[in-house]
Amino acid sequence: MRTYPHHLTTDLPVLPVPRLAESLERYRKSAAAVLDAAGEADVNQAIADFAIGVAPALQQTLEEYAQTLSQSGSNWIAEQWLERALQNRQPLLLSSNVTYQLNLPTEATRARRVVELLQRIGTIHIQQAKRATPEELNAQGQRLSMDGWACFNGGIRTPAADEDVWMRAGTGATYRTIGVLHLGRMWEIPLTGSEGKLLNAEQLQASIEYVLSQTQPAQSSFAGFSTLGSAILAEQAPWRNEAHRSTFDRLVNMLFTITLDPNGEEDDQTLLRWAFHPGNAWAYKPISYQVSLDTNMMTAHVEHSVLEAGTLATAVTRMQQVDTTMLDTQSDSTLPRATELTWPDNDYDLTDYYTTANTLKTERVLVRRDQHLPYEMPDDALTHLILMIAQQLTFGSIRAHRHDIDMRHFRAGRSDTLRPVTLEAVSFVEHLVRDNATVNQLHAALKAHGEWVQATANGQAFDRHFFMLQHIGAELGGANAALFNEHTDARQDFLTVTCAGGSNAFIRAIAAPSVEHGFHIHYTPVTAGTEFLVTWVDGAPQAEALYRNLQPAAEILYDFIATLDPIHSL
Repeated sequence: MRTYPHHLTTDLPVLPVPRLAESLERYRKSAAAVLDAAGEADVNQAIADFAIGVAPALQQTLEEYAQTLSQSGSNWIAEQWLERALQNRQPLLLSSNVTYQLNLPTEATRARRVVELLQRIGTIHIQQAKRATPEELNAQGQRLSMDGWACFNGGIRTPAADEDVWMRAGTGATYRTIGVLHLGRMWEIPLTGSEGKLLNAEQLQASIEYVLSQTQPAQSSFAGFSTLGSAILAEQAPWRNEAHRSTFDRLVNMLFTITLDPNGEEDDQTLLRWAFHPGNAWAYKPISYQVSLDTNMMTAHVEHSVLEAGTLATAVTRMQQVDTTMLDTQSDSTLPRATELTWPDNDYDLTDYYTTANTLKTERVLVRRDQHLPYEMPDDALTHLILMIAQQLTFGSIRAHRHDIDMRHFRAGRSDTLRPVTLEAVSFVEHLVRDNATVNQLHAALKAHGEWVQATANGQAFDRHFFMLQHIGAELGGANAALFNEHTDARQDFLTVTCAGGSNAFIRAIAAPSVEHGFHIHYTPVTAGTEFLVTWVDGAPQAEALYRNLQPAAEILYDFIATLDPIHSL
């Protein structure tokens, strides 16, 4: 039986069901932005057929379901969205997991660096184990759902037939442990003692130094086979044998795992390796930290079915604020320094996985960003325009972007999908590339973007709405409607775009593209401009041209903006 989601903030505003007519109109416009005239006509017909057919019955059923779920502390999308995530049979590293490079520098190196990080990280996880995590607010002062914090108490996603199962960790803060991966070997070390307090620095350091002194690499990586995906592991996992169940139970109850890499550098290749290569994380653990011993490189590898980036960013911000000199710690001489965990007969063939993982490529590009503009323009809107201009320069056309917006201010809220490629943005970009754009076209593009952001933040986007209508249609009829299955370009994630969200918790993030020949792009505003980290699968058409066109795209946009008169305010 699945134990997630479990809802920790049940008194937040109810997530509204989007209005059917508005979702259909928003989808019509989004489709028109990325389709030719024939495709647009087909979508318009599909919308009309759906609206006069099964749509009203599906919408009414969804509204009734939403009312029932809100009373339980959930919302109308949370259960099915998680279910879809848990039905992913593919290797998680190559499909849904995300690796965030964290801004947690230390002056110390080696064991002392690890100890400081464990103090910062451990403090936040122990708070959740005690159910003492402070309330989270967003920039507008709105209370946010605390559901995502549950996984800071540990737990694990477990491969199972058809749909994976979430297993919770034990409760409380006493005698909690973590997993330390080093040279492919897994060590369980104590983090708290009998009083439920973080162990003191001396005891933590003794454990870490012991692990680092074990210089013989694993014959077969403890965590490597977790990359294979549930299609294989649901049937072939070692914990299916009762004799090995205790090892898996210990993994479940660990607050987190941390990988110590003596070869980690502050570069893109380390990030690429940590994100996609086997053995650097237990792929099904909600959070697996990865640490370089001698540089400030550090990441959090996230299993994305239960944790949103916003929750992680807040946690990292709180880690930054921990005063390690004022911690209330304990020593416990009864605890072991470290206990090695092993899997017998760990002889999984990772050849095919390695072949696929090695096709992932990434490139970092720094582009111009003018900070002194004629008037206020949203940075995210300008960033998406740069990505559209680069597409236009590369392919002569523009395909759909996906950018998730935080929805945790709603009951059981997570995120919803912003679709930044609008008719107005495409019109502006096409004219801009031809050097005949007007200020009114720019204003129209920025206005359309702002309206989309507001609609998404208010629960009125169409992606999740359509997903649930189709889900209900599988029972009532209508799941095979042309609206859901034909000319769906506007719902394809050619560019999956993420950002640091105004936080200094993340330096950058990397994940596999969502669709074949697509791209994952993370952008970070920095002092010198905007940094893009572009990730793709080798063989994606004109990938090099796309990332090389980001710089000229930014020049074209900001050169145009520089010509504007400040009186033309939005």
